[in-house]
Amino acid sequence: MEWKIEVSLKQNINDAVGSGISQDIKDLGIKDIEQVRTAQLYWLNGDITETELETICAALLTDAITQRYVHSSSSKPLWTPINNTWVIEVNFKSGVTDAVGDSVMKGIRDLGIGGVDSVRTGQKYIITGNLTEEQIKTISRRLLANDVIHNFVYSSINETIIR
Repeated sequence: MEWKIEVSLKQNINDAVGSGISQDIKDLGIKDIEQVRTAQLYWLNGDITETELETICAALLTDAITQRYVHSSSSKPLWTPINNTWVIEVNFKSGVTDAVGDSVMKGIRDLGIGGVDSVRTGQKYIITGNLTEEQIKTISRRLLANDVIHNFVYSSINETIIR
């Protein structure tokens, strides 16, 4: 079974990475950006229980003071969709070494949890602003993903587009 985990900063914590990306977007000449929030993504493949998954999330993947998480069995998202919001997810292409995924795999073993066959990682960007699909493609290709090693998917509130 594959589990998808999303880890992000709590709402009251400043997202410095998101602020930096927001400025980078403005430097591209795209001025209608309001906010960028970021999250780490993890895909765990294997045979683990939801209790083991909760242990991995709480003990390994998050800092309880500043971060929160949801996983694929959760019904509540970490962010509330609002108008003019785009979501971009970036992950490694098949065959590209995922050093963070390898480290997470070691951490899971160190926790004494077996059954996880593989871990992949990625990033999620929640971008708010009056942006077009073409601007989102430009942001994805020029700032967030390297076409040689990354895949990216983007969606607006009402649709999902896969590249």
